[in-house]
Parts: sequence; structure tokens; C-alpha cells
Amino acid sequence: MNVAYWFLLAPVVALDGLGWVDMAEVQRWLPWTAIFRIWQAGHTVFAQMKSDSFFLCSPSGSMLLTCDARLVRQVLGRAHDFHAPVEVLSLYNLYGPTLAASEGEQWRLYRRISTPFFNTRTHARVWRESLAKAERVSEQWDRGGSSGGGSGAKGTRVSDVKGEVMSKLNLRVIAKIFYGRELEYARDDATRDVAPAGHALTFSEAINAVLSNLATLFGLPKWLLAKSPFKAHREAYLGYLEWRQYMHEMRDSVQLQLERGKREEEPCFLESLVISSTNNAEEEEEEEEEEDNNSKPEQQQRKSQPPLTEAEVLGNMFFYVMAGFDTTSTTLSFVFLLLALHPPCQALLQQHLDHVLGSRPPSEWTADEDLQRLLNGYLGAVISETLRLYHPVAWYARKSVRETCVTDSQGGSHMIPANTIVMIDVAALGRHPRYWPSSSSAAASETAGTGTGTQQEKQEKQQQTSPALDFDPSRWLKSTNAASEDPNDEDQGIGKEAASFPFSAGHRMCPGKRFAEVEMCAMLARFFRQFSLRLVPDAGDVEHAGSGSIHDGAAWLERRTRERAADKLFRGLGFGHGIYPKGHVPFEIVRRVEGENDSRREGV
Repeated sequence: MNVAYWFLLAPVVALDGLGWVDMAEVQRWLPWTAIFRIWQAGHTVFAQMKSDSFFLCSPSGSMLLTCDARLVRQVLGRAHDFHAPVEVLSLYNLYGPTLAASEGEQWRLYRRISTPFFNTRTHARVWRESLAKAERVSEQWDRGGSSGGGSGAKGTRVSDVKGEVMSKLNLRVIAKIFYGRELEYARDDATRDVAPAGHALTFSEAINAVLSNLATLFGLPKWLLAKSPFKAHREAYLGYLEWRQYMHEMRDSVQLQLERGKREEEPCFLESLVISSTNNAEEEEEEEEEEDNNSKPEQQQRKSQPPLTEAEVLGNMFFYVMAGFDTTSTTLSFVFLLLALHPPCQALLQQHLDHVLGSRPPSEWTADEDLQRLLNGYLGAVISETLRLYHPVAWYARKSVRETCVTDSQGGSHMIPANTIVMIDVAALGRHPRYWPSSSSAAASETAGTGTGTQQEKQEKQQQTSPALDFDPSRWLKSTNAASEDPNDEDQGIGKEAASFPFSAGHRMCPGKRFAEVEMCAMLARFFRQFSLRLVPDAGDVEHAGSGSIHDGAAWLERRTRERAADKLFRGLGFGHGIYPKGHVPFEIVRRVEGENDSRREGV
């Protein structure tokens, strides 16, 4: 059985979603089931196994599940010993071959075509576009306009931050920078997309329909989905068709521009794919012959590479949207939710923004002057801490191509058999107590009321506490770790950098790392420079707090609201090809009041 199909069994195995089986108990005697609840399980399974790595057996071969930072660095860094398991990642080849699910010459070809696009010039455009897209939404929030959850005298309410705001904003940046397309939205509501003529779904609705049904679209024949009596199957198939139509339209538009000899001054990513395709390879070679002699080696390399097929163009168009859109919008969503849960951290971020940006309007912010200062300060720490606790990708996968020896964090040597799938548990790595001790505030809240019971019971109770309570960006600003910064140095000590792989590592490290950092930095700076977030209490709790039946109803309501939000950020998460905030945490967006940070910073 193909390994990828094991991931399609998640709804069958993880029956606790229906309340039939307690997976916490199942995991005690079937640790492998943690694969299907990999984020919720965190480090719990490894703690129960008393090991940071253990082998699993499946019909298709052996599998190693690990959260050992030293072992992970070796697996990600040794390109000749560990390859991408294309059989696991083949579900991404929905429209054609992709960078993710390729190896060898095919992977090098795709990487060679795409990597030059991610340069300083592109990142400057990302900065400008991100600020521009955020500006339009900020203007609406400043007027108290709706973001989908309603508005009132106090501010704009948001219930589903990813669906209502972040996925749409991020897609607008991706569409413009990657594909040269401006997405339409309603004039009276900057967060409401509009479907163009000839489409039943908007751009965001189409790609979200595909991503939320990726396993269904991969596992079932398209003809069956089209004729299925189930609504969910028909919606998945409609999303598949709509997104394919959008890709064809974008590809054809760029193709037409190139045929007319119109090259954009700031070319989009799609131009690189189209130029490398069958129809344009010969034309591009002719243009290259007229270029400088200094670029002859590059010309020869481009001439010798095989042209991309239509399926390869569409496949990589889909992959780059999926990789760039879903991960970034999910991370931005969790940043908002975590800062709403932690007002003192929100105040520190705003203080940092005031210090770096001063009184300058957003139109005067520049990537050259401001980006690195923001990333090196509290804003960068907020992003890093969010990725540690709520990394959108729950696991990385590699496959050993030969029997190979690795060393764990305790100095022990181990042989990994050939053809072993290595599952790197990103969630467990980010919540490993040895690498990431709980912050004092989180530890106090987690250990409250645990004065009795065995040490194991206390540990299990702490592991079931929401990771959101351990959010502490300041850990990234403390004294620099003395360990070597060389990712190939396998003997360096374990510190925050050595145990963190937010964009993977090694030769397959995400090429869009800087792209994502620039976009997140620009948007967060624009929003939190002007606005603050406040959790919205449950209506039933508000009524109970005002009934007079409890002492100090206001304090109880604030505590109860925070508890509900933290629980949603633990048990309310969804998991598809990555995690996302399925259980909505409503909050209110209000304009910052001068001097509010001074009082909110108390107790930080």
C-alpha cells in the first residue's frame, strides 16, 4: 500500500472526533496513532515512550518518528542520505508534478527555475504590496466596518480570523506577486471577495475548497466525485475545476503577454514557469543569445534544461499557492489569536513598533530601513514564538536512501535502515520541555491545583494544557545562544536556534522563507501600529457574570473568556494537510488609545 494512503485513514482511525474512542487511551498502546493527531499529541507520546525517537511498522515499510533536534538536523542536512519521500508527498501532485514531490534532476530543474525569483527586488515588492493590501482593510476597520463578524460602537468583531481576513489578504499578495493578478473585492467591504465573470467561486473559495478536500481529491477518481450523491464530494470537485480554470486563465494571460513581446518591468513568478514551458523555450533561448557574454554559462544551463510540460506548469502553480498562501495565512491568524489572548505581549509589540516606526505614516516605511529592525526585535520574536507553538506544518518527512548512522542528542549512535520514512514531529519539537522550558506565567497557571498526585499525573496534566498559555516571545530576545550557527555543525549545543526549523533546513529549505517573513512583518506592523485586539466573551458567560451569583463578576468573566480561548486554541484545532484554527475565537479590533500600553504592560 502506498504510504500516502495511510494519511487518508485519519478520519477512520481518529474516531475520537465522533466521541466513540478516547485517543489519549488508544495512544498508550498504539503510539503510531499520534500521526493522525500529531499536533494535539505534542510531546506527550514521546514522554510516554521515554524516548525522543521510536520506530513504527506499517504494510509499506518502517517509519521513524522523531523530535530529537540533533537527529533532525542530520536528517534535513544530509542530502545524499535522506531524500524527500515522493510517495508520501504525491498527494500534492493534484494538477501535475510539483517541487515538493520530486527528487533528483526533476527537483533540481524546478528549483533552478523558481529560486531566482526570490530575490531582494521581489521582497521589496512584497513589502509594498503587503502594506497596500493591509492599508485598505485598516481603513475599513478604522471606520468600524464589518470583517464578517459584525461591528458596533466598540470596534470591528472578527469570529473566523483566517476565513474572514487572513486567507483573503494573503491571497491578494500571492496573486499579485506570483501571478500578476489583482483580485476583485467588494467596494463596500475590503474583506469580501467577488467572483469574476465565468466563475462560480471566488479565487479564495476555489483554492480553499481544494486545500480543505485535498485527501478526497487525491484518493477518489474525479469522475466519481462529479457523480457522487454527497454534497461534500460535489463541492470538492467544483473547487478542483474552478481552481484549474483560474490557473489556465493566469497562464494564458502571461502567455499572451510574452507572445506580444511585453515583459513586465517587475515580472511575476508565473513568467518564469511559462518561459520554461514547451511553447516558450525556443523563444527564450533566442533572447538569451543576444545577452551579455558574462551570462554565457547561465545561458548554456538554461538551454540544456528540458522544457516544462503544461502539467508541470500547472502543478507548480498550485504548489506555490498552497505553500505560500496557506502556511502564511495560518501563521498570521495564530499571531492575532495569541496576541488577543496575551494583552501584555500585544502591548510590548506596539511599544516596539512605536520605537522603530515612530510617527512616520505607512507610506514612508521601507523594507531597507525598517524590515530588519522589526524582525530582529519583538515583532520577529512574536512570529518565531507563534511558529514554535503553532507551526502550520505538523511534520516534515524524509526517506533514507541507504542504511545510515545518525547520532541523537544524548550522543548515542543508531542505524536507520534503508527506505525508512522519517517523520519529523514539528509540534513535539516545538513543545519539547528540554528545549523550551515553560515560561514562569504559563508554568504557574499549568501547575495550579496540582499539589497532589504522582509526578506522572502532574506531567500528563501539564502536557494536556493549551500550548497557547506558554506563549512567550521574550524567550527569543534573551542572550544569544553560544552554539554554532552553522546548520551543518552536528555537535553544536541545543538552544532556541538549534531546536527550531520553521522553514525546514538543508538543501530543501523553503525558498519562500524571506518572502513569508517580509509579508508577515509588513502586515503585522501595519495592523498593530494602529489597532489593538480584545477577546469577546461568550454571551452566556456575560449573563452569568452579571447575575450577581458570583463574587467579582468582571474578574471571573475575564478569566473565563481567556480559558475558553486557550481551550479553543488546543482542542479546537483542525488538521488537514496542516493545522488551522477550526474552533473560532472571536475578538474585537479597536483603535489604539494613547497611553494604553503603559497600564497593559503591568505584570509583563
